[in-house]
Amino acid sequence: MEGLSRDVSFAVRSLAKNPGFTAIVVLTLGLGIGANTAIFTLFDQVLLRMLPVQEPQRLVLLDGPGTFMGRTMNDHTFSHPMFRDLRDRTSEVFSGVVARFPTAVTLTIAGQSERASVELVSGNYFEVLGVPAALGRVFSAADDEKPLGHPVVMLSHGFWSRRFGGDPGVIGRTLEVNGHALTIVGVAPRGFTGLEVGGSYDLFTPLTNKAWMTPT
Repeated sequence: MEGLSRDVSFAVRSLAKNPGFTAIVVLTLGLGIGANTAIFTLFDQVLLRMLPVQEPQRLVLLDGPGTFMGRTMNDHTFSHPMFRDLRDRTSEVFSGVVARFPTAVTLTIAGQSERASVELVSGNYFEVLGVPAALGRVFSAADDEKPLGHPVVMLSHGFWSRRFGGDPGVIGRTLEVNGHALTIVGVAPRGFTGLEVGGSYDLFTPLTNKAWMTPT
């Protein structure tokens, strides 16, 4: 212990004599610790924490190699007719096929507008993932039949708690999203914010409402 004390005392005196070098050492250590913390946090979120759905290890992400009509922004974008074919003609391969499309919308509540994130999802989305509603109901296949025929919306648990104070009376109320009235039918369970790791969505609405959600 005496030798360790002498070494520490010598190191402190040396650093005190060279404040510039000391600042560089401290900055380097800070950057190194910060980078390691950020990397571990990302690793923890992406690899260690599974998505809050039933049997997440069975999820697969479909991709179609090559150029084809329907691909737009990334390698995993399909046209809606192609999604329907995959959903209806692969029952011997998959227990279910779901689709999702994220975007941002203008939400108006009590005359005040704000930006909100929304995940457009297929009618079977919550059923296939095994995600029940914390309040109200989830979407069903009936909500996914007719374009703009089912003006309904679900709230994420966080948005419900933050914006409505966890009021159970929100079921049946309407929200104005991009100028269109959508009826609140349910609240997603705590911790479920969509299928995008690291993503967080305020609202969920059927894919059939896409023309309202992305008017441009």
